[in-house]
Order: sequence, then C-alpha cells, then structure tokens
Amino acid sequence: MNHKIDLHGLSHKEAVIKVESMLISISISKNYQAEIITGNSEAMKQKIIKEVLDPHNFFYYIPHTNRGMIVVCDDDFFN
Repeated sequence: MNHKIDLHGLSHKEAVIKVESMLISISISKNYQAEIITGNSEAMKQKIIKEVLDPHNFFYYIPHTNRGMIVVCDDDFFN
C-alpha cells in the first residue's frame, strides 16, 4: 500500500516526529511504500535521513525525477 507523508508547514522537529511515528506504524505491513514529501529543503531531507531512516534501517531512495521527496519501502517491495 502506498502512503504519503507531507511535511509542508512543519518544523524540522515536528517533521522528524511525524515521519518516525508514521513509518514505524506503516512498516508493520508487508510490501509497504511511503512517499515523504519534503519539498525543496535539503536540510529537511538530511534531517529525516539521519534521524529516522538510517537509525531504523529503512530502505529508501530519492527519485531523480522528483528531488523533493523520499520514497521509503519494504526491502522486499521490489521482489
């Protein structure tokens, strides 16, 4: 299932809390995918990666066609 997490209008601290909470909840399911909408803020993207995605070992990528989002998915999503 595809989920969207839009971070527009949130402080960096609020964004980290929202993303961590939602991804932990979503990741219980198999074959999940979530799009984290960060917008153009490189600082926001790096904060999410360093404080949520890397510590929790989430599989993620930044699409070359949309640099304002991070796609997070189950590592089995593509199998």
